Amino acid sequence: MFDLFIVTLEKTRFNGTVHSVVLPGVDGYFQVLTNHAPLVALLMPGRLEIEEQEGVKELYAVSGGFFEVAHNKATVIADALEKAVDINYERALHSLLRAQERLASDDSGVDKERAKLSMKRAENR
Repeated sequence: MFDLFIVTLEKTRFNGTVHSVVLPGVDGYFQVLTNHAPLVALLMPGRLEIEEQEGVKELYAVSGGFFEVAHNKATVIADALEKAVDINYERALHSLLRAQERLASDDSGVDKERAKLSMKRAENR
């Protein structure tokens, strides 16, 4: 077991002892267990899975951020984090459609990179 602390700009979202955490890194998903080697990683939008006890898992949607682990203490600094069960499907679908429309637009005022990031966050949710 190791200590996991998750914070967003708004508040602390999780603070407890866990068996494992699975995170969406830039190079793909990775899992952290007890006694993991020190690591700092950039997080992408994706699924964050916490296993507090053997077999008991909690799923979240993370929109990106940073992760650090050393000496059985792990920290996630997330741009945004939502429990999977709390996600509003209609709102997420609306955001996805809006991002897709912006990407398909010929308007030169549309920030395509921002629209791509919005689409990834909405797809994840």
